[in-house]
Amino acid sequence: MDMRPSSSKQCEASASSYPTKPQIKLSIRTRLTLWFSGVVALIIVVLGMGIFYGTSWDLQRAADLELIAGLDGVSTFLNKELVLHQMYKLPHGLQEHSSMLPRDKMIRVRYVVGGVEGPLVFQAENMDTLTLPPPKAGQVLFQDGRANGRVFRAVSKRTQLGQDEFLIEVAVDQSEYVELKKHLLILMFIFGLPAGLLLALFAGYWTSTRILLPLDRITETASSIDARNLGEGLPLTGTNDELDRLSKTLNGMLERIHANYERIAQFTADASHELRTPIAHIRSSAELLLMNAPSSKVASGLSGILTECDYMAGLISDLLTLARADGNNHLLTGEIFELAECADAVIPRIQAFAVSKNITVLCPKHYRVAPIYGDRHSVQRMMMILLDNAVRYTPKKGAISLEIWTDQAECGFAVADTGIGLAPEHHRRIFERFYRVDTARTPQDGGSGLGLAIVSGLLEPHKAKVTVESELGSGARFRIAFPRADRVSARPAQPVGM
Repeated sequence: MDMRPSSSKQCEASASSYPTKPQIKLSIRTRLTLWFSGVVALIIVVLGMGIFYGTSWDLQRAADLELIAGLDGVSTFLNKELVLHQMYKLPHGLQEHSSMLPRDKMIRVRYVVGGVEGPLVFQAENMDTLTLPPPKAGQVLFQDGRANGRVFRAVSKRTQLGQDEFLIEVAVDQSEYVELKKHLLILMFIFGLPAGLLLALFAGYWTSTRILLPLDRITETASSIDARNLGEGLPLTGTNDELDRLSKTLNGMLERIHANYERIAQFTADASHELRTPIAHIRSSAELLLMNAPSSKVASGLSGILTECDYMAGLISDLLTLARADGNNHLLTGEIFELAECADAVIPRIQAFAVSKNITVLCPKHYRVAPIYGDRHSVQRMMMILLDNAVRYTPKKGAISLEIWTDQAECGFAVADTGIGLAPEHHRRIFERFYRVDTARTPQDGGSGLGLAIVSGLLEPHKAKVTVESELGSGARFRIAFPRADRVSARPAQPVGM
């Protein structure tokens, strides 16, 4: 048998040997800011380069025009001297002509003999250090040069005057222009670009924040929507822009979900209500038959039927309770009452259940005032569900406790047990409907998987919150906190009663 790996397996092995690059996830606000800053930086660079080269070209053009004017002036002077037959006075005349020129402009005039430079006619100061290649016949040659650390722009031309040919060179000092261009370059790209980029980052962040503000409102509102307020919808600004159209689309989707949700809740309530009668009929019939059971085997079967009837009745009651909560059709006016009163009402009921398992029920006396605003029956229901779960999942001869607590802003109760406990990964999911930590459990444990879901549904109308402290094998502690009725200003007008 060939034990060599196939080519596909080799490819997979080689691919898995390379580490995958971690993906950097940026928010839309950050990406908009970076894009905006990048575009602004590019615009600054393009405009800066355009301004820099445009300014350089204008300066050079102005210098070239000035040089052409100087070249024409020297040509005109030489032509005048030729007409007046005063060529012998050329050096002196050129010196006078040069003295009338600006200080940064210099001239030099030579004879051209045999197509090459000949004797010097006149040369201004500092012109001797500036060496320029001669132009061709009829050519006006512009060129740059350096002399004594200075930068010059020069023009040269060969001119025929009578029988003599002259090489005329005019140069202008452009050192100040060069320094000006350097300063302009530093100002634009060393200082202007970073400052512009920082301003672009600030403006981009501010602009993206303003643009995404409606989206933040949509996100905040959408995160607060649940089964009980699907009909509220997302806010509309009335601008009919893209975000407004998105809100309208999502509102339409929420309306359809709300309609379907209400139909499901109504069906659950109707089905639960209709199932009560046949379950009650089955139970009464089984009880009647059990009184005259002909054998122990039949009696055992009828007892099993009664047990299942009890389980089904409890499940139907829980489903009906949740359906009413989903539909918000069972609202009761709230009242102010003491948590200790609820504890006094439920403790005798849970003790009767705990006796069968020899479980100790502890309820320390609470001497401080713990007032809450809500539905008394609903709070007792929460206590009873948590205590019932504590008894169910605590071994025999264990202990459970109900403790009332109070602080400056909140008050509440805590139910603790010495039972099997919960692993941390199950703490959030235990409040989901029909969720069971141990999938091997059956309805024979007496629970329907809806108790904690009912507790979760009762928390919101009371503005309460629950925390779970538990480790596997070390018991569990459920702590429920209510806003104190004598501290909170906004009270729920109509808490859900179940």
